[in-house]
Amino acid sequence: MRRTLGWIFLVLFSSLASAKPLTVVVDPGHGGRDRGATRKNVFEADITLKVGQHLFELLKKDRQFRPILSRASTNGLSLSDRAHIAKKTQADLLLSIHVNSNPDPRARGAEFYFQNQLEPDEESMFLAHKENSFEEEAPTGKEAPTYDFLDQNRLSPDVASIVTDLLNGDRVWRSSHIVKALKSNWRGFRKGRTNAVRQAPFFVLSQMTAPSALVELGFLTNNEDFADLTNDDKLRSMAEDLYRGLKAYKDSMDKARVAF
Repeated sequence: MRRTLGWIFLVLFSSLASAKPLTVVVDPGHGGRDRGATRKNVFEADITLKVGQHLFELLKKDRQFRPILSRASTNGLSLSDRAHIAKKTQADLLLSIHVNSNPDPRARGAEFYFQNQLEPDEESMFLAHKENSFEEEAPTGKEAPTYDFLDQNRLSPDVASIVTDLLNGDRVWRSSHIVKALKSNWRGFRKGRTNAVRQAPFFVLSQMTAPSALVELGFLTNNEDFADLTNDDKLRSMAEDLYRGLKAYKDSMDKARVAF
């Protein structure tokens, strides 16, 4: 029992350690033979790479962050590889960057996602399936993350289950705060009801043991969004917005530590 309580307290208070640079994996979606959404020879993979590179450079100049770029070229990565990079580098956060599409050309604006706890709506399920489907292993997005240090410490199944639930709850809570900070600082498109925070079973998010979020920058299928997504100045502006959102999230977590 004493050991069980020790693990529970460790989980509850591990986030209260002194502030340190936040290790962020910037993950431009798609790449390689998977070009993602396409319109008029404009490919999602190229847009996400541009925004990811801009964001990486902004984070690199800020001592509060230690950024890692999952892909720095047109080469592709599997969804499992992306999650593995975050685990291997002991990332504090992963941000996956994507571009949307929709049969309805009126759909527009940015969307910010974190791993679902509630049942996702039909549109979110469709989007997650579309993003997950290129993986040869055909992941469902329902796979649970595993915490290696639990096995290393040989906890009993009951204790491991309690600690895992606490860790998962903390991860989802932090992820929700990330997407709220990103949305609050978003100017990439005109602010309005078109920009939304949602939950969905994206595979790359479901495999993370660290907080994570996925941003859909806009819709290639919408004429106004398409104009912005093919404008280099607008893409830089989007990267700046994402940077400000990540900075706001880190500042809020640091203040929570100090307040405690």
